[in-house]
This record gives sequence, structure tokens and C-alpha cells, in this order.
Amino acid sequence: MRRRIGIGVLVVLGLGLGAYLAALGYVVLNMNRSTLQQADVALVLGSRVYRGGQLNPCLVKRVEEGVEVVWQGWARWLVVSGGVDPEDGAIEAEAMASMAARLGLPEERVVLEPKARSTYQNLRFTRQIMKERGWNTVVIVSEPFHLPRAALMARQLGLEFALAPSPHCPQNLPAFLREPLVLLYYALRGWKE
Repeated sequence: MRRRIGIGVLVVLGLGLGAYLAALGYVVLNMNRSTLQQADVALVLGSRVYRGGQLNPCLVKRVEEGVEVVWQGWARWLVVSGGVDPEDGAIEAEAMASMAARLGLPEERVVLEPKARSTYQNLRFTRQIMKERGWNTVVIVSEPFHLPRAALMARQLGLEFALAPSPHCPQNLPAFLREPLVLLYYALRGWKE
């Protein structure tokens, strides 16, 4: 009996590891694909604002890339999406709007979406803003490892989108390693929360 239980445990662990590695492979194969094209708006997906009392360098890189997409003329508007960080109380969208202003992007070209607490909500709430403003296309900006999942969710939400990966951020290795698990979680839920 113990042997059967042991074999069962090994099978379950093997299947779990196999699923993780398959999801990791999907992320790695799809994470550096820029599909940048003309769009109505660029969307920067939120992330924790502070790390160790300092601005999160990974979020800074996301905002810099989003502003660059606008400056290069790929999009006219920048949406920054992210709600309250439960650990430090900062509102991600407000922090990103401040970063964009410091980078010289006029305030009137930045739209805040301050309610989202997940990637799915970033996309869903921004889709509503787009409908209200008559925007049809979006360039999604985030870290390379995050974009494959964001693309799957955007497709599920019916968004017409392109992708613009921000530069790699070595400080986000734990999130990179967690991403296959999050990808599997959302896949099992049908890309919904």
C-alpha cells in the first residue's frame, strides 16, 4: 500500500513539474516578442511601486518603455493601470503617472486607471476606458516574461493589441520563476479571475 502511495505521489509530482516546465517553456519562447505597431493607446501594466523604500526599478523600466512608445509615435495616449499596493499603500497608477511626467510626457496625454489589482483587471478596466474614449487598439507594455500571459488575457477579452517589452529587470527573478505557476492558474480558470 505504501508503495502505491509513493508511486502516486511521484506521478503527481512528475505531472506538476512537467506542467511547470511546459509553462516555463511557453513563457521563454514568447517573452521577447515585440509586435509593436501603430495603436490608439499604450498601456503600462502596474507592479509594486516600492522595493526596500526605493522606487521599483522594474516598474520604472515599464513606464520608461511606455513613454518611449508614445514619444516614438506608436500611440498618442498612455494609460497607466494599477491600484493600491496592499503592502505600502501606494497607488500604482498615480506613481506611474508621476514617473511619466518626470520623463516629460504631458499630463493631458496620460490616463490613470487606479483600481486594478491584477493583470486581468489591468486589461479589463483599460478595455472599458478604451470603449468610453473610442479607442480600438492598444500597445501593452510590461516586462518580457509578463507579456505572454497578458497577451493571452487580452485575446480572451477581445482586445486588438500589440506588445512592447520593457528592458529585462534582474531584480524581478522571483516573479519570473513564479510566472509559469500564474500562467497555469489562469489557464485552468479560463483566463478569468
